[in-house]
Amino acid sequence: MAHNKAFLDVAVSVCPYCGTPYADASWYVIELGSDVECGMCGRTWNPKTFKVDRILLEFVLDDDGNVLEVIKEKHVE
Repeated sequence: MAHNKAFLDVAVSVCPYCGTPYADASWYVIELGSDVECGMCGRTWNPKTFKVDRILLEFVLDDDGNVLEVIKEKHVE
């Protein structure tokens, strides 16, 4: 039986003030360049400037759309 797949482009960044790592949808922080507020220290910063990695995640889904598995597909530049 073939499974459905969904994909998510994720940017990983680190708060420059307290070092807390974050994973956000790349379209939001890289493409739009949106600022975020750190949940630990409360300061606002731009993840695009402090990006440490960007990866494509593949979600393998069952027939009802439930996630069966998550695979790190590839690094995105």
